[in-house]
Amino acid sequence: MRIPIQTVVFSLLLLLLSACSSVAHREQAQRTDDITGPEPAPLADGFSPAPLRKRVVESALLQLGRPYHFGGSEPGGFDCSGLVQYAYSEAGVVVPRSTREQRGTGKIIRLDDAQPGDLLFYHFGRKKTDLHVGLYLGDGKMIHAPSSGRQVSIVRVDEPQWVKRYIDAIRILP
Repeated sequence: MRIPIQTVVFSLLLLLLSACSSVAHREQAQRTDDITGPEPAPLADGFSPAPLRKRVVESALLQLGRPYHFGGSEPGGFDCSGLVQYAYSEAGVVVPRSTREQRGTGKIIRLDDAQPGDLLFYHFGRKKTDLHVGLYLGDGKMIHAPSSGRQVSIVRVDEPQWVKRYIDAIRILP
C-alpha cells in the first residue's frame, strides 16, 4: 500500500509542530492575534471565515525570515505568489500559482475593506505587467516574499513605495 506524499508531509509537519515549545506557540498565537484583530461576523449560513483566515495568516507568519527564491513555493524558499499559494494550501484552500492567476481569482475589494488573508497586488518590475502579491495581515500590514537576496518579511502598506505601486486587493475567502 502506497501512502500519498501529502499524507507523509502533513504527518511530519504535525510531528515537528508538536515538538516546538509551548512558549513559542503562545508567542506566535499572541503575535497573530495582535495582527489579525477582531474576527469578522459570521456569514448568513452561520459559517465564520475567521478561523480559515487565521490559519492562512498563521501559515504565512511561520515563514517569516525564509529566503526569497524565484519560483519557490515551499519553506526552502518562496517567491511572492509561492508564499501566498503555500499559506492558503496549508489552510486547505487551493489557489493558483502565478500572480496573474491569483489576481484573477476571487473578488476585487477596496484596500480599506481588506481583511487578514486578502491578497494585495502591486506593479513591480520593468513592465506594468510585472506583478507582486502580498498577503494582508490587518492593521495596515502585509507579509510578502520581496526579491532576490531578501527574506519573507512584514511591511506597512502605507509606505510610499507600496502606495505608488498599488493595483488592487482581492478577496478569495468569503
